[in-house]
Amino acid sequence: MVLGPFATASDLRIGRDLSAAEQSQANRLLADASHLIRMTAGYQQITRVDNDTVTLRGSGTAVLKLPQRPVRDVTAVAGLASTLWKWDGGDLLTRCDGYAWDGPVTVTYSHGFDIDDIAYQVAVSVACDAVKRILLNPDLVKQRSIDDYSETLADARASLMSGERDTIREAFGVAEWGVTS
Repeated sequence: MVLGPFATASDLRIGRDLSAAEQSQANRLLADASHLIRMTAGYQQITRVDNDTVTLRGSGTAVLKLPQRPVRDVTAVAGLASTLWKWDGGDLLTRCDGYAWDGPVTVTYSHGFDIDDIAYQVAVSVACDAVKRILLNPDLVKQRSIDDYSETLADARASLMSGERDTIREAFGVAEWGVTS
């Protein structure tokens, strides 16, 4: 599944019209920023996907954790009647027949955020901010001085700033695992 960018060049609002070349560049950069956001969010797709089918490795226990959040609905588990499993309303699927999830388990479920959900709008905002830094500072200037005037600019590389990574982790409930980046 190809996941698109969270925003388009028209969402950037940088105070001027973009040339055709800048629009093309902005759209490529927005796709890149969206991938960085998904990676920072623990490889969550974020965008809503209905009736997605995933094959998971059985856990050897009666409980199986679905990989994408938030889970909106679970509609089927291949080979099992709906009376033999129960969805907890979160991201857990439980066997109700006394057996463990064993071998490959194919689940059809809906997950992710609608475009008007607050968490999705956070992703849009962070993607746009990351791209604006590049468009407004294409030469990647970090600091410039003229006489007694000095200006330090934000890092304009195609990356997320520390605060943006924290915002994404908070918006999408990503655990830190004690690792800093």
